[in-house]
Amino acid sequence: MNYTELNNGELRRLHPKAKQATALTALMVNGLLTLLAIGYLIVAWVRDWVLWPGWVGLGIFIISLIWYTWILPGLRHRHFSFRVAEDEVEIHSGWLWHTDTIVPMTRVQQVELESGPLLRKYGLAKVSIVTAAATLHIAGLEREEAEQLKRSIGHLAKVEDHDE
Repeated sequence: MNYTELNNGELRRLHPKAKQATALTALMVNGLLTLLAIGYLIVAWVRDWVLWPGWVGLGIFIISLIWYTWILPGLRHRHFSFRVAEDEVEIHSGWLWHTDTIVPMTRVQQVELESGPLLRKYGLAKVSIVTAAATLHIAGLEREEAEQLKRSIGHLAKVEDHDE
């Protein structure tokens, strides 16, 4: 895959597996919180403590589990797109609060590639574009596509790649 294949002029989306990786992360975090609330309820019942904080926590964590595991990953995937042009990187995100960001290539100081355990499990990676003002992330690309995107942005922004 070369630059012309990456830059077809259309906004691109993340890989569909990104939804699964996001949902699995949320499931682990919110599942742990739900188990903690259940643990509190058990201890509170045995020791005759007040039960309502456990019930409130359990309700909140179950709602959070449903929202962050089944609803939000699809919304994030549907409402995130990006485009790389010769002179800029454009990122659109958000379904309730829309954010449209354009970063001129002359402002790009560094391009990073990350792949934590969950992203690696799905063969995905995250590209981070660092400027003096902010760091933008494109998380959920196939590993090969992410490496090519990193190289392309680095080349267009004239950023040295110390990995090669």
